[in-house]
Amino acid sequence: MSTAIKCPINRPTLQLGASSQFVKEMQKALNQRLAELDTLSDYPLQVLVTSHFEEQTQDAVKYFQCLAFLKTDGIVGKNTWAYLCEGANSLPELSQGSSGSLVKAVQHALKNGKYYSGEIDGIFGTKTTEAIQAFQASRYQQPNGIIGYRTWNALSRFHAHISHCIINTFD
Repeated sequence: MSTAIKCPINRPTLQLGASSQFVKEMQKALNQRLAELDTLSDYPLQVLVTSHFEEQTQDAVKYFQCLAFLKTDGIVGKNTWAYLCEGANSLPELSQGSSGSLVKAVQHALKNGKYYSGEIDGIFGTKTTEAIQAFQASRYQQPNGIIGYRTWNALSRFHAHISHCIINTFD
């Protein structure tokens, strides 16, 4: 399960080229979160904690963002900081009727894992609900079709999703 990680109170936007104590704190949190989420690898990706936001850190941030269903831009902004610090608690609950990029990312993960055969349209309809219910049942969760904390945790550790993130981040 996702745990809270000690993070700075002030969370400035960080990106390639930044150097500060905030970068160091982010790198520590990133390593903790990657160790938790990267369940496919025997040796989860880790970055050197240097206080410098270099290309290795940017690549690791993009990989983490993909795992966490966030925009994969390599920039540590509000949403990336939130997931680094609070884990899956930072993601909104999704259910039938929800729409947007998060729903689209979930549909991709479910399709990669053979749970979803519908269109990747970002609309949480009947087919997405049924796919989530099947996914939840396979993870011994109540199959209610609602993506809350426990389902987000399971989705972020879903091997088909992790494989997708590896391929799309590093190839």
